[in-house]
Amino acid sequence: MTAPCTHAVTAESWIDFFAGDLEEESSQRLEQLMFECAQCAADAERWGAIVGAATLAIPPVISSETFRTLQGRGELMTENVMQPGDDRRASFPEGGRLLIHRLQGAALEGVDRVNLTLSTPSGSPLGRFEDVPFDRECGEVIVACQRHFGESFPREIVFEIERCVADQAEVVAAYTVDHVDWAGA
Repeated sequence: MTAPCTHAVTAESWIDFFAGDLEEESSQRLEQLMFECAQCAADAERWGAIVGAATLAIPPVISSETFRTLQGRGELMTENVMQPGDDRRASFPEGGRLLIHRLQGAALEGVDRVNLTLSTPSGSPLGRFEDVPFDRECGEVIVACQRHFGESFPREIVFEIERCVADQAEVVAAYTVDHVDWAGA
């Protein structure tokens, strides 16, 4: 019979470990416990799966900070930098799941919030995201398209950035993307 675990490793410690947020000494201590203690190994496996699943969840519109985090994690992605009026074909990276559309050049100074609408080139609505993250200075909204979105969306999508000041909303930029990899989806 195995003795009960007395190491008292908290859930927060395991989460920080798998998120890469622990100092090296603490991280090494937890790694050692995984080899020495069956209960710690089981806890590590469980928390590792939970943190891993959470890191896979990426919202469709992301902040600049989230984008930098994805880059830092080594997430395999292709960047598609666009200016208002651009109409472009874009592809996912080989073996990657993210196609990042950096919708730049919108006039976003002095806005209260920003919305993003998706439609087909013929104008059929596909979706709307309200109060999305945006970069006021460079007029950028970042869209993180994921391969599995192709099951629900057509290849060609028009993204429209809507600036909101007080109760007034106005479309200030539109970008059209043909998601080449979604053929047959």
